[in-house]
Amino acid sequence: MTFILSSLLLVGTCVLEVAGTNLLGNGDFEAGTLGTYWRKSGCSWAISTSEKRGGAQSVHITGRSNNWGGLGYFIQPPDVTSGKLYAFVGHIKLENLAAGHLYHEVMVKLRIEKLDGSKTYSNLSIHPRLRPGSWEEVGGDVKLPSNVKEVKIYIQIEEKEVSYFFDDASLVELVPDPDWRSKAESNIDLNRKVTLDILVKKVRGIKLKDFTIEVEQKRSEFGHGTALQAKLWTNSSYSVFKDFVYDTVKPEWGVLINALKWKGMRWSESTLRFDDADATISDLLDHGLSVRGHNVFWSVEKWVPDWVRSVTDPAEMVTKIDDRISEAINLTKGRLAHWDVNNENLHDDFFERTTGNINITMDMFRDVHTAEPNTQLFLNDFGVVNQGRYTTALKNQARSFVDAQVPIHGIGVQSHLGSTDVDMTQLKYRLDKVAEAGPPIWVTELSIAGSNFTAKAQALEDVMTMYFSHKKVAGVILWGFWGASLKWPASTDATPTVAVNKAGQKYMDLVNTAWRTNWSAKLKNYKNQRYFKGDYSIKVKKNNVTLKTINFNLVKNRKLKLKVKGTTASPKISVNLK
Repeated sequence: MTFILSSLLLVGTCVLEVAGTNLLGNGDFEAGTLGTYWRKSGCSWAISTSEKRGGAQSVHITGRSNNWGGLGYFIQPPDVTSGKLYAFVGHIKLENLAAGHLYHEVMVKLRIEKLDGSKTYSNLSIHPRLRPGSWEEVGGDVKLPSNVKEVKIYIQIEEKEVSYFFDDASLVELVPDPDWRSKAESNIDLNRKVTLDILVKKVRGIKLKDFTIEVEQKRSEFGHGTALQAKLWTNSSYSVFKDFVYDTVKPEWGVLINALKWKGMRWSESTLRFDDADATISDLLDHGLSVRGHNVFWSVEKWVPDWVRSVTDPAEMVTKIDDRISEAINLTKGRLAHWDVNNENLHDDFFERTTGNINITMDMFRDVHTAEPNTQLFLNDFGVVNQGRYTTALKNQARSFVDAQVPIHGIGVQSHLGSTDVDMTQLKYRLDKVAEAGPPIWVTELSIAGSNFTAKAQALEDVMTMYFSHKKVAGVILWGFWGASLKWPASTDATPTVAVNKAGQKYMDLVNTAWRTNWSAKLKNYKNQRYFKGDYSIKVKKNNVTLKTINFNLVKNRKLKLKVKGTTASPKISVNLK
């Protein structure tokens, strides 16, 4: 059977620049009124001078009669234009909680009316678990369809009893940049490369004509990797996959798709399933790969083990959480470079609901860090770069962890892209928004749907170039390099093979060739040479016999001084690396 190397890609040619003009009139409410375009629906409003995020005042929304009751902004052409991209940002502060609620979900809704009178409603952004007491940024981005007559942007909270303050709103156009690729290449040089000066001296009488130098990058500082199915990895009938990954793809990171999840390890409370995961982790480590742990917990209720879901006592649930941390860490201790701690926590709140602890995810991070202090801990979520609904919410969540001094070391954005028609302008805007939180970003689950492999190859190059050039992105993990890595093949042919399509070849060309520094030449001075950051091995040879091997890490500008001593017939190399 033949499995096609495919699952990733994207199309797009323009990256964004944010125009500075705020298209919203009276976005800060300093006029002391709603003005022409702000309107209230099903509520009361007043200007507040006691609560404000910036300036002297905000608007106070009370007496809401419906979930949609509240503040809205109406804007029409020519202030906005069909087919163009826009980003909305506002700031909200809840005044109270509805009875029986620990927090509330705030949605920024979008109503678009077309010239034919038809109306569509959508979520511009979703912001889970907001509480009174602090200002929170809300908003997202949108590409307007054709024939727009009017756009309404409004706030919706399901519980009508909630009142709130609103301030500092803006709507700006996201302007595509036709020179994005050249700028990305410049950023790759700036963010991914450093200078290594190789300076060669020799004693009198030694001739260098038979001396050579070989530079090999052994590992990239930037994380390149792929997801793997442990059950498939340990099946000798499919050793072709392991051979292909190690010998051809050559990833430096691996992640087990299901085998480390709570439900995967303990489908039932009495049975531990860890053999496949254990063997796969050991095999990856033996081959020099770093391993991401995915995941300790999963917030989405349907992915929590049934026997855990049946627990109703909050104290007992905390005990189950503690037991899970102890078991997961004891089985993997010292072996995992990363852990996704509570997966997709923006999309469900199972553990918050069942413990009554609104900060349970923060506590999970702290407890995992205490048990495994040398492993980096991540938030990991979707709807962040493939869609913009949770982009700002993830930025806010990560920022709250940083502010609370929770041990968060990275932000995972899954990047399951639904087609080859992905707008690079929106992708860049969303990356930049998440980056505002501070911690590094990892693209943890890159996949791109589509069957046109030529289009995929070009798209993959675009997307990978964008990710690799972004200063805050530290790694990209492919989610399923081939179909069989995600599930068991339907066929059981005795001799499965792997065929590389154009997209897969493009990936390997970028990661293993274009974005690595490897060369050999005559031994002489090489100054101001730019090298991709990572681990290196440099060999000095004479007539193809190795005289000296220098292994070192290169993440900042350095100088390598080589001195050739002795005689031409019997040379010796001394090394000074600064």
